[in-house]
Amino acid sequence: MSRTANFRTLYHGQASGASSSYGLFLIRRSGSWAQHWASVNRGVQPVPPPPLVDLARETVIMLSVGTRPVLGYDVTIEDVAVRETTLVVTGVERRPVGVATLDMVCSPVHIVAARFGPEAFEDMLLNLLIKPAEII
Repeated sequence: MSRTANFRTLYHGQASGASSSYGLFLIRRSGSWAQHWASVNRGVQPVPPPPLVDLARETVIMLSVGTRPVLGYDVTIEDVAVRETTLVVTGVERRPVGVATLDMVCSPVHIVAARFGPEAFEDMLLNLLIKPAEII
């Protein structure tokens, strides 16, 4: 059995300050949500309050690809689904092409709240497609 989650974006952009954390994070407790939010906002003082989430009805999913060497990288969660006992997250990382980038590190991150309650998933699977960034 498979079902796709409706999800809403809590944050989509760059982590403040260099972020060494990367991966797919499943967040179900308020303390853990506060810690992850603080890590994304490491370079901001004071750290803004995290977006409101009803953790009894939603699960926070954070996808971070870590620190990249130049600006122009982006990561986006495009789909969240449960297949049997596996949480499947589909994302896209866009990478800059050519020389139209600045020599400044970036840390792309996308955080969503999926409308899955505190279900137990035995596994998580990340399908990450890597594409060249569109030139504007």
